[in-house]
Amino acid sequence: MTTEIPSAATLVVNGSGPPPEAATAGPEHHVRTVVRLTLRWVFLIAVTAFAFHRTIASLVDSTLEGSLNGFVWLMPIAAAVAAIGVARRNRTELPIHDRQTDVIVGILGLGFALMLQAVLLQRYSQYFHLLRIDLAAMWFFLIASSAMLFGLRPVVRFAWVWLLMLMTFPAGYQLGVIFFGGNRVSAGEATLVIAAAATAVSVGRSRNRAAIGAVAALLVGAVLLALMAVFAPNAPLFAFQMLPASVSMVSGGLGLFLYARRGQTKRWLGRSIEPLAARQVWAGVALVSAVAIALSLVHLPVPATQPARVDGMTFGRPLTAPAGWQQTEEREYPWVRRVYGRDAILIRQQFLADTGNPKWDKFARPREVVVDSTTTRQPFSLQVFPATVLYDGSSSRVSDPEFIDLGRDVTGSLVTVVDDKRLLTYNLLTWTWRNRDSAQRVMVASVDNHEAEVIFPEPSGGMGQALRTMVAVFFRGNQATWDSDPTFKDRDLLTEFGRGLVRAQLQHRDPS
Repeated sequence: MTTEIPSAATLVVNGSGPPPEAATAGPEHHVRTVVRLTLRWVFLIAVTAFAFHRTIASLVDSTLEGSLNGFVWLMPIAAAVAAIGVARRNRTELPIHDRQTDVIVGILGLGFALMLQAVLLQRYSQYFHLLRIDLAAMWFFLIASSAMLFGLRPVVRFAWVWLLMLMTFPAGYQLGVIFFGGNRVSAGEATLVIAAAATAVSVGRSRNRAAIGAVAALLVGAVLLALMAVFAPNAPLFAFQMLPASVSMVSGGLGLFLYARRGQTKRWLGRSIEPLAARQVWAGVALVSAVAIALSLVHLPVPATQPARVDGMTFGRPLTAPAGWQQTEEREYPWVRRVYGRDAILIRQQFLADTGNPKWDKFARPREVVVDSTTTRQPFSLQVFPATVLYDGSSSRVSDPEFIDLGRDVTGSLVTVVDDKRLLTYNLLTWTWRNRDSAQRVMVASVDNHEAEVIFPEPSGGMGQALRTMVAVFFRGNQATWDSDPTFKDRDLLTEFGRGLVRAQLQHRDPS
């Protein structure tokens, strides 16, 4: 039994093939096609910018603050380089088009984008700058809108470009920077992975060409990155992220294009301009516009409190004990530099009260607390990586915060943490303050076990545990990590200690 492939004329009659003008396409038709494509792209870019204007503004602010998320601005360049290479290849799909499929896929994608932005974004508000779920919503919005405006088959033809854009999500990039060392050069090395992938997609007419393009981009980028590390080690982080990767992508793709066509005519587009698959898109334009308006109304998560500005404060040294307390132990954790930058410091200090207080312990035993202070010259990194990523919270439930005035414009956040594994309850008081060029997050912990063998949560660099917690929240909801009935037994203890600790640091700050 043989399967007969329908002719183009039959497909046109049935309404599932290319438009009638495809057979007589001439220069005027090509011009009309280019104009219509340009108008659709202008509309898509404009409506995306409108729908996600808060996301774009947030990315601008975080880039100016020196965040690692500045690498996101590299992704439009990478996508353009990859898409140009794919567009130059001859189309291989059958001239069959089903507009109903476009609409169904578009509606599903737009609905999912709206769900991500309106629901899931708020669920992960604590990890907003680490996950940037709004960028995932933008990715789905772009794919769904493209299916509505251009057709599903053209979207599928650029599947590798869409997969490349998955690298926009910051969590993988942030982990890559930590793996490479956590400094400026490491940030550049992580972007070279993006450059290699984009070049491979752009020149990958075959597996060998894709491999050669990726290796060429890595080599060029590595050389440029090494030169920057030697001759401009203090260049802005954004420069380390953008320059080597951008130059390596463009030079790699252009170099292989010229090499493959040596001695031949260099044409920008190596194939004929095909007619549009989706001709009538007015209904799609209306739907995309409506979803864009809904997305534009969603607000991004914002911190509950802002860091207090304390000029003249010197961060990075052990904290001075408040009156009535003495330090009993001190320890430093060098691995924190991989998370918060090369100059970051994490110091743990343990303090013991000089005398007991019946309000804090019924036997009037002197209470102990631990203080973990994290100092970094990349203040925005404290928003990207919340305090929870430093500890194993896979078996813990955290309450909603209470805010406490610690004096001198410092506001602390008090939460209770129930550790279901150790069967212990902790009260944690956290605040952040900063000076002109650095910031410090202070976390004070007390535990409901008042015995001498008290166990405090230990910093462990638990990024893996934090990821597991996020997965648990995704599948089980906030109830998996939320303490709905908190008990702030040590509210008075931590409030008094916190205010004393703030006073002690301000009294010993640099008078200049």
